Amino acid sequence: MDSYPKNPAKVALVVQSDFVPLDVAVPQQVFGYWPAYTAALWPGGAPYELTLVSPVSAESSLVPREVEPLDRLETADTVIVAGVQDPTAPPDAELVERLRDAHGRGSRMVSICTGAFALAEAGILDGRSATTHWYWAGLLRDRYPSVAVREAELYVEDAGVFTSAGVLAGTDLCLHLVRLDHGQAAANTMARYLVSPPHRDGGQAQYIEHNAPSGDSEITGVITWILENLEEPLTLESVSQHSHMSTRTLRRRFRAVTGTSVMNWVAVQRVARARELLETTRLGVDDIAHRCGFGSAESLRIHFTALTRTSPSRYRRTFAA
Repeated sequence: MDSYPKNPAKVALVVQSDFVPLDVAVPQQVFGYWPAYTAALWPGGAPYELTLVSPVSAESSLVPREVEPLDRLETADTVIVAGVQDPTAPPDAELVERLRDAHGRGSRMVSICTGAFALAEAGILDGRSATTHWYWAGLLRDRYPSVAVREAELYVEDAGVFTSAGVLAGTDLCLHLVRLDHGQAAANTMARYLVSPPHRDGGQAQYIEHNAPSGDSEITGVITWILENLEEPLTLESVSQHSHMSTRTLRRRFRAVTGTSVMNWVAVQRVARARELLETTRLGVDDIAHRCGFGSAESLRIHFTALTRTSPSRYRRTFAA
């Protein structure tokens, strides 16, 4: 207890126009008022002092606190940027400049979900690893090529800059920050109050949808054939033979359309098929493995865990109807 700071850390939560309500609500709960339930851990009240700031008027019944102007960022120890519904719109220019200044002063920079776009626009994510909602990860990567986007993660920490994946992953990141600041006991206490696990197994990868690409009509035909024959023992040579292309030509054209190799793409689709069967059937893991072309339950587990960051059994418990 004596090692805790005597004064609460100043946290500024940035609320942009078109904000995602849950991205604001979760940090408010974690870094705002701590209820009597936590008194044994922190008798003096909350260990944080939270201020909501915004570049625009953010009056809403969903933001029940007074919103301060952006200059309040100048005194913030931690700056959290909540996400927006549509990150294709550029962030406010003054906000971008204020975020850049805050980072330069040494503030801890944090984004929830699509809030990462504002940090990226300010150049704070340049040369760093970061994440955002899986649906928008491709846009973040394309718009800011100097950012190493890791869409499979629930949250990413890189040299004092923290980013979280979509929406509820903000809870995971906020609890991680409490853990860093005040230890596991404090994080566990807040997790219990939120009725949330202190740490979730796996990452965002288990929620990502993988859609078949389009473009090259011949490669599209090959993709269709692969999807219809996933249970077969496919190899680069067998796919090449079906496509009437040399393996070299197939590799080149397939990568141009999908961005990956033939057999990597096959593995992703097999895992996607396994996810579907785990969600919608009562088939055992052995049966699912054979129906997806893995050959064995062990092969399925290895590929499934590598791509989704969780096991088939945990995935089924989470998503089965």
